[in-house]
Amino acid sequence: MAVQPVQPEDQSRLWEQVLLSVMGRLGSRQAYDTWFKPIVPRELSSRLVDLEVPNAFFVDWIHEHHLSTLRLALHDVMGVTPEVRFTPREPAAAPPLRAAGLNAAPRGGPAPPPSVTRANRLWLETPLNPRHTFETFVVGPSNRFTHAASRGVAERPGALYNPLFIHGGSGLGKTHLLHAIGHEVKRVRPEARVQYVPAERFTNELIYAIQHGETLPFRNRYRGVDVLLIDDVQFLAGKESTQEEFFYTFNALRDVHKQVVVTADEPPKDIEGLEDRLISRFNQGLVADLKQPDLETRIAILRNRCEQEGAGLMLQDDVLLLLADRIRGNVRDLEGCLVRLLAWASLAQREITLELAEEVLGQYVGVEPDQLTPERILAAVGERFGVKGEALVGKRRTQVIALPRQVAMYLLRQLTDLSLAEIGRIFGGRDHTTVLYACEKIARLVNTEDALREKINGLISTLASG
Repeated sequence: MAVQPVQPEDQSRLWEQVLLSVMGRLGSRQAYDTWFKPIVPRELSSRLVDLEVPNAFFVDWIHEHHLSTLRLALHDVMGVTPEVRFTPREPAAAPPLRAAGLNAAPRGGPAPPPSVTRANRLWLETPLNPRHTFETFVVGPSNRFTHAASRGVAERPGALYNPLFIHGGSGLGKTHLLHAIGHEVKRVRPEARVQYVPAERFTNELIYAIQHGETLPFRNRYRGVDVLLIDDVQFLAGKESTQEEFFYTFNALRDVHKQVVVTADEPPKDIEGLEDRLISRFNQGLVADLKQPDLETRIAILRNRCEQEGAGLMLQDDVLLLLADRIRGNVRDLEGCLVRLLAWASLAQREITLELAEEVLGQYVGVEPDQLTPERILAAVGERFGVKGEALVGKRRTQVIALPRQVAMYLLRQLTDLSLAEIGRIFGGRDHTTVLYACEKIARLVNTEDALREKINGLISTLASG
């Protein structure tokens, strides 16, 4: 169905839907962060999509590498393929003079001061996401230590943990913390030179500098900052020339007590293809990790995002619980599902109910595999523990029944997409807090009791084999 000109209040949500589709189609998270996150939509309609990009280089690169992906994403969301127009924020620059330190001067006039040239504006800008601050970062048991370390670095850059190396799975908040550090440094010291850059963009800029004879200005730009924030450094793995350039940049900044913060999806020692000298430098500082947030933190994240979207978008507790329980992988997926739910409700003019949330989740999460039905899991647990299936879901609370019942709840949570409330209904209408307690208890016992761990691993192998 074609989308007519979009009202300003719905435009940002519609664009977020497009970005979700783009992210799903791209094979590289770094490519998304580098080329799509900086885009600002100026107009969205079924006829024309006008997008503001940082500079003309973006226009060329997207046309050459990502235009087809963008068009497919627009069709996914809007049902049509509108004309795509790019508007650069920065004007095209005249060819640079090769001599270091010189600027091209207009005929009949003096050269512009170095502080206001396009190159300086482009390379010393801090493209920080205004949403990603410490105030909007939800702290929980899974990220409290790393959040505190990031706060410390922002308050005393170059003096506390240098470098700070943050690692964790995709969508757990690494980029958010990088931007938050940058915002806090700029808040305290507005004159500070803060540079955030994904590792892929760092590589692309180095290649561009080499091709155009601008390696010296490239090095001066990155080695002249006060805080360097490098995202997804695992992208440098296997790229010897880029790693060498980054190594010397890192050393130059450390030598003058400038702060370096790096993120990756794994700790330094586990990044295959990363040179030993870089691993050694990273381990000299503080290595901190981010884990998957627990249920309570996921609910808090959803409430926080609702507040950012506007007070009128607060969801009912049952909807929040459903989303938080069903989307367990990472924060990005959790917020993406919320954005999709809000967009569906807005564009279809429907009230956000539990039924609508189930409808959106059905498409976002996917269908549960047939072989992992609750009936089959209950039967397997009953057989392994010598307990009848009806006893597992009954009212008896003896120790003989309680442990296998808790194991069954744990496996239903781990192996299916059922929510806590849905699992509770299977077990005679038990409350979701009872299910959560059972899952947490079995998770602890698995780490301490070898016999129980072997039983559960055997159950999982049996269920997986079909």
